[in-house]
Formats: sequence, C-alpha cells, structure tokens
Amino acid sequence: MLKPRIKKIYSYRHTLWDMAVKQLKAKYIGSILGIFWAVINPLLMMSAISFVFTAVFKIQIKNFPLFALAGIFPWMFFSSALSEATFSILGQQSILRQFNLPREIIPLSSILANFFNFLIGWIIIYPLFLFFNPKIIVMLPLLIIALLLNFFFVCGLGLLFSVLNVFWRDIGQLLGILLIFWFWVTPIFYSLDMIPLKFRWVCNFNPLTAYIVYYREVIFTGSPPSLSMFLAIFFWALVSLIIGLSVFSSLESKLLKEV
Repeated sequence: MLKPRIKKIYSYRHTLWDMAVKQLKAKYIGSILGIFWAVINPLLMMSAISFVFTAVFKIQIKNFPLFALAGIFPWMFFSSALSEATFSILGQQSILRQFNLPREIIPLSSILANFFNFLIGWIIIYPLFLFFNPKIIVMLPLLIIALLLNFFFVCGLGLLFSVLNVFWRDIGQLLGILLIFWFWVTPIFYSLDMIPLKFRWVCNFNPLTAYIVYYREVIFTGSPPSLSMFLAIFFWALVSLIIGLSVFSSLESKLLKEV
C-alpha cells in the first residue's frame, strides 16, 4: 500500500523540489541578513541558554555553548519544520484544489524547505565545531547519516500532524504547548548523566533524545555513536515514516471535504 504512494511522490520529486526552493526564498524576501538567519537564530538561543545555565545555575560542562548548540540546532529544525508542516495544508488550500498532485507534496515541501535551511546553517556553523575539535572531521559521514534520518523522521511526523490538523484543528493549537514540553524533556542543554535515574526513562522514551545525543557525539565529542544509538535513530525514522504515510493515505480522500 505504501510502496505505490512512495513511488508516486518520487515521480513528483521535481515539483517537490521547486515548491521547497520557492518557500525557502519566500522566507527571506526583504531580509537584509537573508539566509544567515539560519545560523543567527540558533546562536542567539545558544547565547541566552549559555548565560542562564553557566552564570546562574553554574553548570560545569566544558565548552558549554558548543555543547548546547549541538542540541539547539537540530531542535530548531525539528520544531520549525513540524510547525510549518502542521499548518501547510490549511495554508495552501488553493494548491490542494487546483493541482492534481500527491497531497503529501504540500507538507513535504515545507519540511524540505526547512531542511535546506538546516543544511545551509550546518555549512556555516560546522567550521566552528571543527575549530574547537578538529578530529570531528572523520565523523562527517556519520553526521550526513544523522541528517538524512533526521529528515525522514520529521517527514513522518509532519505528514501525520498536517493531515490530523485538517480534521481536528485543536492539533495546531496544542502543538505550541507540546513543543514547549518536548523541548524541556529533550537533553538539549543538559546531558543524560545529569538526569536522576528514576526520571531517565522519560528522555529515553523521547525519540529526539537519540538524535540529539547522536549529533552531540559526532560534532562535539568527536566519538562514534554506539550501534544502539544508530539503530535508535534509524528505528524512529522508519516508524515515523510508516505511521505518517499510513495515516495520511487513509485520510487523504476526505481532505477536500474538510478544508
């Protein structure tokens, strides 16, 4: 059931690409700094968090700003891509009605635009990590794997949330609250070792934990992630895609009646 849908989406890959590029360009129209906002926003957030947790809470982690940035950067891609994908179908009803294309293209183009933004940010910010820890260069292939699996994970969630938000508009309203909660239970500015054992299951159950820890290993510590960590990010990407595509395909026929 899913294989034909994936093939159909792939057949519209050029349309998907063009829509994503158009959305990326639209995001920075009229902006003086343009694409540099892809890295400015994470750096500003890193600065604020670093001040609070080093100057106020006195967290003793070496190179804490980079430690935090390794988690903030992937988080901002995840939160922005998921938020935009969730509202994408309702926000682009004209495309839904006027063009005969796979409906999945609409949320996927939004996610792909954010992923382009994410990649551009990495190109700018990766040399900073490389400067402080040159040995991470050998981890570059592992970073590419993480980026791809991270993208597929977000695609699955984006498909799920975008179609559910058409039928239950409360999904979009609750998303902001969900992301706030999700942010705090994800080890972005703290390590897993800092969590009391009786609460560690919360983070372990959180799929983003695996991605953040994986990113931090390959760009901050410079050590290869364990096999279990790789299997975890692969598992969450696969599960997310299967659920997202399955739910979307089951509800797609009713979309036009709801928008």
